[in-house]
Amino acid sequence: MEDCIAKIKQARTLLAAAMAGCDTPQIEAMLKNADLELHWALWNLGEPVSLHPELEK
Repeated sequence: MEDCIAKIKQARTLLAAAMAGCDTPQIEAMLKNADLELHWALWNLGEPVSLHPELEK
């Protein structure tokens, strides 16, 4: 389980980097949606996460 959690956190970090360099609103929205899904995956795994994932960056 710890490995899964670490990979999800790594994926969120990669998504944040992709969003930072994105200049296409539609792609940025899709990346934000993917990040939100990963945020809730962590929450469902019992990881302490904010109720507002956009504030975690």
